[in-house]
Amino acid sequence: MLACRLSDPTVSVDGSWWDPVGMRATVSHLVKFDQTLIADHDVIGEPGSYLRDGWQTAFIPHYAASFLGAAEAAYEYALEYLVHQGKGADPYVQQRVGSMLVDIESAHLWLQYVARLWDRGHRPEAQLAGSRARHVIEHLAEQTVHNCIRACGARSLVRPSPIERILRDLTFYLRHDNDDHILATIGRAPLGEAHDPSFYKP
Repeated sequence: MLACRLSDPTVSVDGSWWDPVGMRATVSHLVKFDQTLIADHDVIGEPGSYLRDGWQTAFIPHYAASFLGAAEAAYEYALEYLVHQGKGADPYVQQRVGSMLVDIESAHLWLQYVARLWDRGHRPEAQLAGSRARHVIEHLAEQTVHNCIRACGARSLVRPSPIERILRDLTFYLRHDNDDHILATIGRAPLGEAHDPSFYKP
Protein backbone atom coordinates (compact mmCIF):
# COMPACT_ATOMS: atom_id res chain seq x y z
CA MET A 1 0.00 0.00 0.00
CA LEU A 2 1.41 3.36 -1.01
CA ALA A 3 1.07 6.21 1.44
CA CYS A 4 1.44 9.58 -0.22
CA ARG A 5 0.81 13.23 0.46
CA LEU A 6 -1.60 14.40 -2.18
CA SER A 7 -1.16 17.94 -0.89
CA ASP A 8 2.31 17.97 -2.45
CA PRO A 9 2.42 19.28 -6.03
CA THR A 10 4.21 16.14 -7.17
CA VAL A 11 4.32 12.64 -5.74
CA SER A 12 6.96 10.02 -6.30
CA VAL A 13 5.63 6.63 -7.32
CA ASP A 14 8.26 3.95 -7.99
CA GLY A 15 10.77 6.55 -9.11
CA SER A 16 8.39 8.44 -11.40
CA TRP A 17 6.70 11.74 -10.68
CA TRP A 18 3.13 12.81 -11.25
CA ASP A 19 0.94 15.77 -10.43
CA PRO A 20 -2.45 14.72 -9.01
CA VAL A 21 -5.48 16.28 -10.65
CA GLY A 22 -7.53 16.68 -7.50
CA MET A 23 -7.79 16.14 -3.75
CA ARG A 24 -4.42 17.84 -3.21
CA ALA A 25 -5.44 18.91 0.27
CA THR A 26 -5.91 15.33 1.46
CA VAL A 27 -3.32 13.02 2.93
CA SER A 28 -3.29 9.22 3.21
CA HIS A 29 -1.27 7.55 5.93
CA LEU A 30 -0.36 3.91 6.41
CA VAL A 31 -0.76 2.75 10.00
CA LYS A 32 0.64 -0.61 11.10
CA PHE A 33 -0.42 -2.29 14.33
CA ASP A 34 2.04 -4.94 15.53
CA GLN A 35 1.42 -7.00 18.67
CA THR A 36 -1.30 -4.58 19.79
CA LEU A 37 -3.55 -5.90 22.55
CA ILE A 38 -7.23 -4.98 22.34
CA ALA A 39 -9.17 -5.68 25.51
CA ASP A 40 -12.29 -7.82 25.16
CA HIS A 41 -14.58 -4.98 26.23
CA ASP A 42 -13.18 -2.80 23.39
CA VAL A 43 -13.83 -5.34 20.64
CA ILE A 44 -16.62 -4.47 18.21
CA GLY A 45 -18.18 -7.54 16.59
CA GLU A 46 -16.62 -10.93 16.02
CA PRO A 47 -13.39 -11.52 14.10
CA GLY A 48 -14.14 -11.28 10.39
CA SER A 49 -17.63 -9.85 10.88
CA TYR A 50 -16.85 -6.66 8.94
CA LEU A 51 -16.36 -8.66 5.75
CA ARG A 52 -18.68 -11.57 6.52
CA ASP A 53 -21.66 -9.36 7.42
CA GLY A 54 -21.03 -6.76 4.73
CA TRP A 55 -20.59 -3.75 7.00
CA GLN A 56 -18.76 -1.88 4.24
CA THR A 57 -22.22 -1.29 2.76
CA ALA A 58 -23.06 1.00 5.69
CA PHE A 59 -20.29 3.36 4.55
CA ILE A 60 -21.17 3.45 0.83
CA PRO A 61 -23.76 6.27 1.20
CA HIS A 62 -21.07 8.55 2.64
CA TYR A 63 -19.48 8.70 -0.81
CA ALA A 64 -22.80 9.93 -2.19
CA ALA A 65 -23.07 12.50 0.60
CA SER A 66 -19.62 13.82 -0.28
CA PHE A 67 -20.58 14.09 -3.95
CA LEU A 68 -23.71 15.98 -2.91
CA GLY A 69 -21.65 18.39 -0.82
CA ALA A 70 -19.61 19.30 -3.89
CA ALA A 71 -22.77 19.80 -5.92
CA GLU A 72 -24.32 22.03 -3.27
CA ALA A 73 -21.18 24.18 -3.10
CA ALA A 74 -21.22 24.61 -6.88
CA TYR A 75 -24.93 25.51 -6.82
CA GLU A 76 -24.45 28.10 -4.07
CA TYR A 77 -21.55 29.65 -5.95
CA ALA A 78 -23.58 29.77 -9.17
CA LEU A 79 -26.55 31.49 -7.54
CA GLU A 80 -24.40 34.15 -5.91
CA TYR A 81 -22.34 34.73 -9.05
CA LEU A 82 -25.28 34.87 -11.47
CA VAL A 83 -27.32 37.25 -9.31
CA HIS A 84 -24.26 39.49 -8.80
CA GLN A 85 -23.63 39.53 -12.55
CA GLY A 86 -27.28 40.31 -13.32
CA LYS A 87 -27.74 37.19 -15.44
CA GLY A 88 -30.88 35.92 -13.74
CA ALA A 89 -33.17 37.01 -16.59
CA ASP A 90 -31.35 34.85 -19.15
CA PRO A 91 -33.68 31.89 -19.94
CA TYR A 92 -30.75 29.57 -20.59
CA VAL A 93 -29.24 30.47 -17.23
CA GLN A 94 -32.63 29.84 -15.64
CA GLN A 95 -32.73 26.35 -17.16
CA ARG A 96 -29.25 25.55 -15.84
CA VAL A 97 -30.17 26.75 -12.35
CA GLY A 98 -33.41 24.78 -12.49
CA SER A 99 -31.52 21.63 -13.46
CA MET A 100 -29.03 22.12 -10.62
CA LEU A 101 -31.78 22.57 -8.07
CA VAL A 102 -33.73 19.49 -9.23
CA ASP A 103 -30.55 17.38 -9.20
CA ILE A 104 -29.62 18.46 -5.68
CA GLU A 105 -33.13 17.84 -4.36
CA SER A 106 -33.15 14.42 -6.04
CA ALA A 107 -29.87 13.52 -4.37
CA HIS A 108 -31.27 14.51 -0.96
CA LEU A 109 -34.32 12.33 -1.52
CA TRP A 110 -32.13 9.33 -2.36
CA LEU A 111 -30.03 9.75 0.79
CA GLN A 112 -33.14 10.17 2.94
CA TYR A 113 -34.58 6.98 1.44
CA VAL A 114 -31.43 4.97 2.22
CA ALA A 115 -31.22 6.42 5.74
CA ARG A 116 -34.83 5.39 6.44
CA LEU A 117 -34.11 1.83 5.35
CA TRP A 118 -31.14 1.61 7.73
CA ASP A 119 -33.07 3.28 10.58
CA ARG A 120 -35.97 0.83 10.19
CA GLY A 121 -33.69 -2.20 10.19
CA HIS A 122 -34.27 -3.17 6.55
CA ARG A 123 -30.64 -4.08 6.16
CA PRO A 124 -30.58 -6.12 2.91
CA GLU A 125 -32.64 -3.45 1.14
CA ALA A 126 -30.51 -0.66 2.62
CA GLN A 127 -27.28 -2.30 1.48
CA LEU A 128 -28.39 -2.39 -2.17
CA ALA A 129 -30.15 0.98 -2.03
CA GLY A 130 -26.90 2.57 -0.84
CA SER A 131 -25.19 1.46 -4.02
CA ARG A 132 -28.05 2.75 -6.14
CA ALA A 133 -27.87 6.11 -4.36
CA ARG A 134 -24.11 6.25 -4.81
CA HIS A 135 -24.47 5.59 -8.54
CA VAL A 136 -27.26 8.11 -9.10
CA ILE A 137 -25.75 10.88 -6.96
CA GLU A 138 -22.38 10.53 -8.68
CA HIS A 139 -24.05 11.54 -11.94
CA LEU A 140 -26.30 14.18 -10.38
CA ALA A 141 -23.32 15.87 -8.72
CA GLU A 142 -21.20 15.77 -11.86
CA GLN A 143 -24.07 17.22 -13.89
CA THR A 144 -24.63 19.97 -11.31
CA VAL A 145 -21.01 21.09 -11.45
CA HIS A 146 -21.03 21.12 -15.24
CA ASN A 147 -24.28 23.11 -15.28
CA CYS A 148 -22.66 25.61 -12.93
CA ILE A 149 -19.73 26.01 -15.32
CA ARG A 150 -22.05 26.35 -18.32
CA ALA A 151 -24.11 29.02 -16.58
CA CYS A 152 -21.21 30.98 -15.08
CA GLY A 153 -18.73 30.65 -17.93
CA ALA A 154 -14.97 30.27 -18.03
CA ARG A 155 -14.43 32.71 -15.17
CA SER A 156 -15.79 30.09 -12.77
CA LEU A 157 -12.72 27.94 -13.52
CA VAL A 158 -10.19 30.66 -12.70
CA ARG A 159 -8.76 30.92 -9.21
CA PRO A 160 -9.75 32.02 -6.62
CA SER A 161 -13.12 30.60 -7.75
CA PRO A 162 -13.90 27.45 -5.74
CA ILE A 163 -15.33 25.75 -8.83
CA GLU A 164 -11.97 24.87 -10.34
CA ARG A 165 -11.09 22.97 -7.17
CA ILE A 166 -14.55 21.41 -6.83
CA LEU A 167 -14.30 20.14 -10.41
CA ARG A 168 -10.82 18.69 -9.82
CA ASP A 169 -11.66 17.10 -6.49
CA LEU A 170 -15.01 15.67 -7.57
CA THR A 171 -13.53 14.23 -10.78
CA PHE A 172 -10.84 12.49 -8.72
CA TYR A 173 -13.12 11.36 -5.90
CA LEU A 174 -15.69 9.82 -8.25
CA ARG A 175 -13.02 7.36 -9.40
CA HIS A 176 -12.71 5.62 -6.02
CA ASP A 177 -15.02 2.98 -7.42
CA ASN A 178 -15.70 1.97 -11.01
CA ASP A 179 -19.22 3.16 -11.81
CA ASP A 180 -19.60 0.45 -14.47
CA HIS A 181 -19.01 -2.22 -11.81
CA ILE A 182 -21.40 -0.48 -9.41
CA LEU A 183 -24.16 -0.45 -12.02
CA ALA A 184 -23.49 -4.08 -12.96
CA THR A 185 -23.74 -5.04 -9.28
CA ILE A 186 -27.05 -3.21 -9.03
CA GLY A 187 -28.26 -5.18 -12.06
CA ARG A 188 -27.07 -8.55 -10.77
CA ALA A 189 -29.29 -8.42 -7.67
CA PRO A 190 -32.74 -8.51 -9.37
CA LEU A 191 -31.42 -11.05 -11.88
CA GLY A 192 -30.53 -13.43 -9.07
CA GLU A 193 -26.84 -13.42 -10.03
CA ALA A 194 -24.04 -13.60 -7.48
CA HIS A 195 -23.05 -10.10 -6.37
CA ASP A 196 -21.00 -8.37 -3.69
CA PRO A 197 -22.74 -5.16 -2.53
CA SER A 198 -19.68 -4.20 -0.51
CA PHE A 199 -16.93 -4.21 -3.12
CA TYR A 200 -18.76 -4.60 -6.46
CA LYS A 201 -17.18 -7.88 -7.49
CA PRO A 202 -19.19 -10.67 -9.14
